Amino acid sequence: CGEGMNERKKLIIGIVLMILSAAAVIAGIKVSQANQSAALFVLFSIPAAIMIVSGGALAGPPLLSGQAPLLLTGGDEVITAEILGVTRNLRTEGGKVQYYVICRRKNPVTGKEETYTSDPLDEYPGKEIIGKTVTVRIDPAEKGKYKVELDQILSGQGPEEC
Repeated sequence: CGEGMNERKKLIIGIVLMILSAAAVIAGIKVSQANQSAALFVLFSIPAAIMIVSGGALAGPPLLSGQAPLLLTGGDEVITAEILGVTRNLRTEGGKVQYYVICRRKNPVTGKEETYTSDPLDEYPGKEIIGKTVTVRIDPAEKGKYKVELDQILSGQGPEEC
């Protein structure tokens, strides 16, 4: 967890530095216009350039890797996925039939399709849930750990259909 917190701090500091660099450039423009001196603009631009390069170096890797939402929230990544179908598993103790809801989403950062499977259900949820959307909570601390939230869908109060 310490490494994740360190990455989050780097991201926040990097973003703050980039915002401050923009503020320094704006201040440089205003001051140089007021005093009609290009030297004042250069005086403000040099620190702004240093801040933007430093901020980009700190914030760039998490932003480009797609980890930024996880780092900014500090908790679960919450996404919406479309229900593709329902499958069943007969390999349970006592031959009990259990059902699983399969859903997917296209990752907006990587463009790859990601598939998620719900926890087992003892009753068939019905084919009418296919095409609806559900919330999936992804645990950033443990790769591959997630929870498909079906409570709203199964109670008939789920998110809108796709």
